[in-house]
Amino acid sequence: MRQSITQLSEKLPPGWRVSTSAPGRLRLRGPGSQSASIVVEPKTRLDPKEVDYLAAVHPATSTARLIVSPFLSPRTRERLKSGGFNFLDMAGNARIVLATPGLFVETHGAERNPQASQRDRRSLKGAKAGRLIRALTDYIPPFGLRELAKRTGLDPGYASRIVDYLDGEALLTREVRGPITGVDWPALLRRWSQESSPFKRGRVQWFLAARGVAAVVSKLRTTAERYAVTGSWAAAQLAPIAPPQLLLVYAEDVASAAASLDLLPTDSGANVALVAPLDPVVFDRCQEHKGIRIVAPSQIAVDLLTSPGRGPNEAEALIEWMRENEHVWRS
Repeated sequence: MRQSITQLSEKLPPGWRVSTSAPGRLRLRGPGSQSASIVVEPKTRLDPKEVDYLAAVHPATSTARLIVSPFLSPRTRERLKSGGFNFLDMAGNARIVLATPGLFVETHGAERNPQASQRDRRSLKGAKAGRLIRALTDYIPPFGLRELAKRTGLDPGYASRIVDYLDGEALLTREVRGPITGVDWPALLRRWSQESSPFKRGRVQWFLAARGVAAVVSKLRTTAERYAVTGSWAAAQLAPIAPPQLLLVYAEDVASAAASLDLLPTDSGANVALVAPLDPVVFDRCQEHKGIRIVAPSQIAVDLLTSPGRGPNEAEALIEWMRENEHVWRS
């Protein structure tokens, strides 16, 4: 409670005060005579999935609640916000909203737990995690863990550990010792994008196409190279997105593809980027549009989420299209 009062006092606007009104309660007073009581609920740890339990135990009432914890992950904060909870952690993250007296406070602190446990350090980096996420996104549940492992060519033990982690993050739902029954694929793609990007050093090479992107697209129709287009150009074939200035292409052999497409290496002014795929999964479920192979919508979305400039906005437009057309790209 003392830490909560100290942290909250530092975040309140001038003229506001906070004090203890009763065990487990704080009193917030505005510049006038109005005040509000807020129930403090301390949590040593709060995983995203546990927010559902909080919402069931504490349905919306006239009494505001403040969840306090040493650290709340971005996913946990997102779900607390959706559930209408106020929250505050000791790492600088807070959101407090009161109707009477009117108050809105939102601050952002650490995105990673300063005192991370082994579970907190679980990563979605790497080829194996990407393969699993692509399968969870591209295929419609229900499906069992063994089926998922077989479909991705992964060890069942590894698949089980990642699925358990994603379950705790409320990114999927599964029956107890049973199949996966649902996947929050938009949230899963956003979570994956925090650790996966085609723009990692060593994987992407920048080129100039002297005759422009259109000439490269024309050459792709006849090339013998194994490739698949991603990013803005691929998204524009599906969703209403402005014409791209950069063509982003996965190529199995970057050097050979660059020669085949008449591309010149450059340090500035690039209009084509060739990416060495981290895993062949980028070529799975490719589609053909206007004679050009493009990666699956799920891969386009995560690549755009990690792209510079307007890429994240284009990703959200694509995700909206994906929501409305699941029957087109999921199976």
